[in-house]
Amino acid sequence: MVFESIVVDVLNRFLGDYVVNLDTSQLTLGIWRGVVALKNLEIKENALSELNIPFKVKSGSIGKLDLVIPWTNLYTEPVKAILEGIYLLIVPSTLMKYDAEKEEKYLLDLKQTTLKRIEEAKKKMGNKENLEEKQDTFTEKLIAQIIKNLHVKISNIHVRYEDDVSIFIVFSLL
Repeated sequence: MVFESIVVDVLNRFLGDYVVNLDTSQLTLGIWRGVVALKNLEIKENALSELNIPFKVKSGSIGKLDLVIPWTNLYTEPVKAILEGIYLLIVPSTLMKYDAEKEEKYLLDLKQTTLKRIEEAKKKMGNKENLEEKQDTFTEKLIAQIIKNLHVKISNIHVRYEDDVSIFIVFSLL
């Protein structure tokens, strides 16, 4: 169905950094009831890379992701994302020692990147003011409203850390 492919496309845009490409076979769509369900999502190896932690995902999955969208009260009620059955097996991304100079350089680079993003955003705002105001499409407004009013509930998380350097002791968080 065309509508299913649109939903998958939107979800891929927002979840694409974290899960392997979605397809319509993973999707259960009760869109008029306001329910979208995804099952058995595979988490990408670099899903934790934006957190700048020395771990990577060796394997991971999300058992079920439900989206509850209150179409009739979209502007007053929250959109709910319910994640169940998350499993993560994380391993060290590299064997690295702490380097104070490298950490300081990283923090400086992070600040500079943030400043560049702010400057770019200001330029875009300036350009928008100079140009004739453009009306957002219905889809853009809808997506923006969903993101503004999103509530996330996560349950049944299992995180396991493994490395081959330390003494063999099993550690996991449930």
